[in-house]
Amino acid sequence: MNKLLQVGIRVQVALATALLLVGLTVLMSFVIGKRSGADLQTQIGLGVSDIARQMADELDRTMWTHRGEVSVLSTLSVLRELQDTQQISDIINRLSDEIPIFTWIGVLDQDGTVVAATDDVLLGVNIAQRPVYQYGKNGQFIGDVHDAKLLAEKFPPHNGEPIQFVDIAVPLFNNDDQFTGVFATHLSWEWADNVRKTLFAGQGIHGDVEIFVISEEGTVLLGADTALVGSSLELDALEQAQQNNIGWKISKWPGGAEYLTGFAPADGHLDYAGLNWSILVRQPVDEALEPVHVLRRDIMAWGLLLSIIFSVIAWWGAGFFVGPIGHMARSIEEMKRGEIDRLPDVDGAREIKILSNSLQSLLAKLTEKDAALGQMEHIAHHDNLTGLGNRLALDVYSEHALARADRQKSQLAVMMLDLDDFKPINDEFGHAAGDDVLREVAQRLRHCVRGDDLVVRLGGDEMVVVCHMENSAAAEASVLAERILNAIQMPFITGGTHVSIHMSIGIALYPTQGRTIDVLLDKADNALYAAKSKGKNCFVLYSDDIAQPDRRSSLTQERGFS
Repeated sequence: MNKLLQVGIRVQVALATALLLVGLTVLMSFVIGKRSGADLQTQIGLGVSDIARQMADELDRTMWTHRGEVSVLSTLSVLRELQDTQQISDIINRLSDEIPIFTWIGVLDQDGTVVAATDDVLLGVNIAQRPVYQYGKNGQFIGDVHDAKLLAEKFPPHNGEPIQFVDIAVPLFNNDDQFTGVFATHLSWEWADNVRKTLFAGQGIHGDVEIFVISEEGTVLLGADTALVGSSLELDALEQAQQNNIGWKISKWPGGAEYLTGFAPADGHLDYAGLNWSILVRQPVDEALEPVHVLRRDIMAWGLLLSIIFSVIAWWGAGFFVGPIGHMARSIEEMKRGEIDRLPDVDGAREIKILSNSLQSLLAKLTEKDAALGQMEHIAHHDNLTGLGNRLALDVYSEHALARADRQKSQLAVMMLDLDDFKPINDEFGHAAGDDVLREVAQRLRHCVRGDDLVVRLGGDEMVVVCHMENSAAAEASVLAERILNAIQMPFITGGTHVSIHMSIGIALYPTQGRTIDVLLDKADNALYAAKSKGKNCFVLYSDDIAQPDRRSSLTQERGFS
């Protein structure tokens, strides 16, 4: 280290600049990489959340559309009267051909017997005990996803699994409003799988997302991971979707892997209330954030390369300003020793001359600024109107006062003061009179407390007194409160007019009733409210049985602001 200090100042500046640039570059590379990573993660998260929302909307719109189709078809006279079953059979078979999603359509008579059906499947079978009839006869019914128990053998499995359906059923009434039967449909759940596979095939950063449809009970109805289908899923993202929230988060799925998971509720479309499904879209965290890792490596590589380049430039440029700066440094040392009273002019680049002139002006003004700083600190800590301390002064004072009380095993009293019926003074005599009263109140409060105690004005006519107590804090605080009340109730003279006013006081004690200034102020404010409730012009010591109402609204009418 000593040998390094003995080399030329140019080398030292160049080395210091190089180290500084390398350090800053590494730091900035990390910060930029982290920020870019967070931004990219947010972008991907919003993307999977948007996919979940779109999937939910598509499912709901599809169900709404087919529910409407069933409702419209149920108004056909031939279905309502149930007289021409052959014509009904022709209609529903054509409908199944035109809209393949209607895997099975059946018309049930009032006893629940199938009188017409797609390809005559279940024709003549009584299914009165099935939900499609039990619920459909009472009104429009939309059932959740379920296995096709009666139709399992009639339709081929989907993806090696038994086919599943979503039921839609409506009651049928003839022209005399007599119940004639039920128009029932089974929508193949395969349509939802097709939506999952094709509508959101995914491109770019969302190319490998997986979409899941979850029932209201938390059962996986549909998903790319077939091992999860039919199982119950417990996931924090699912809880958010079930609470009708849309968003994304990083969740740990069954198996322990973490996925960036988007969630959205399928909460219906227009007048279709939905089946309370939840949509989850997941993407492995490592795959989703791979561009972040690449970006960070690139930033680090470029940052280190630029650090080397700028270090060389700094070494070369150091020779142009090290000499004049060294001369200024020596002159400053001479000023510190009292050998000269001003910096000499230094020749060099324009910036060096500006620096030299600035240093000369700066040193000349230091003494003046020291005095100004003291005045600014006083202004920052005091209220302009009353000269009392302000909230900043209270925070600074309380920190030292609490520490002192802890060291000396003593106590503090925190008093919240509020003038009673101050607003009428402003209204009747004007704000100038109100200001006179506040200044006189501040003066009287100063006379009531000791020199090491603090009086502050929080705003309006609300003030705080913090006092050090010796032995019996409650008794001493009560005596001080009585002294303040007596001092305040003496008449004020403003503009030649005698004005009488009173004050209410709430008191909280440290450390028995709180160990922070905010807690003590809050409890003192509760006690102040209690004093107002007792009729004003009194003080109340805080106790646990004092209620904590919404005192602000009730005190606002009492407090004037000047």
